[in-house]
Amino acid sequence: MCGRGALDYDWKTLWAWLDLSGTPPDGGVHRLNVAPSTRRRGEVEWKRLPVVRAGDEGRRVDELVWPLIPAWTKGDLPKFSTANCRSEPEQPFSATVAKKPAFRNAWNKARRCLVPMCWFYEWDKRPREHGEASQPWRVFPADDPLLVMAGLWERSPTAGGDPLESFTIITTSPNRLLESIGHSRSPVLLRPEAFAPWLTGTDDEAEALIGPPDDDLLEAEPVTRRVNNPEYQGKDLAGPARAGVHDRA
Repeated sequence: MCGRGALDYDWKTLWAWLDLSGTPPDGGVHRLNVAPSTRRRGEVEWKRLPVVRAGDEGRRVDELVWPLIPAWTKGDLPKFSTANCRSEPEQPFSATVAKKPAFRNAWNKARRCLVPMCWFYEWDKRPREHGEASQPWRVFPADDPLLVMAGLWERSPTAGGDPLESFTIITTSPNRLLESIGHSRSPVLLRPEAFAPWLTGTDDEAEALIGPPDDDLLEAEPVTRRVNNPEYQGKDLAGPARAGVHDRA
């Protein structure tokens, strides 16, 4: 699954890489450990992330709740995880999502979005000696400035009647790199030539984009186990190269 990531970019970088309409604002987003919304002590801690959708005047960025909130929950966090929508290699995504009520409406209405992140975290699932905790890894782009994940978004009514917009990330089989670090899933990652067909193409065009990332798209390095705590935002999560940027900030 892809349930943890990082946003560490300037708005200008996002606007340029995703060809967004309008003028980018100053500044950016610098959150080195992002996770879906959670329930604590009976209260939901809502988490919103920048997501790109197609608009009447071009692509725009909005902050949507993660994970996807199905309509029948009336704006409440579901009791099961909807942070990811799993695709299956042995059948078309349209057949898979037809069996998933939480995501079916979003797919049928072509509510597709792009979820930009700078990197994501995965945990080595292989058995470890002496009961050691799983090793977390930071998975980042080999060359591109951002990773862009394929997502679905939903608009759900709340108990008060106001709409709540939320999203999920589609996952697929891993590439060789993710398999080598002991992980069995990957987010669906899109390159720039795939942005338009994913956002505004036909269902068949979008479905053809769902598959494992190319083997040369990603790199990975071990990261501190302090990332296990979603509240931890230490600059060591950024890796050696980017940590220097935070030192100068």
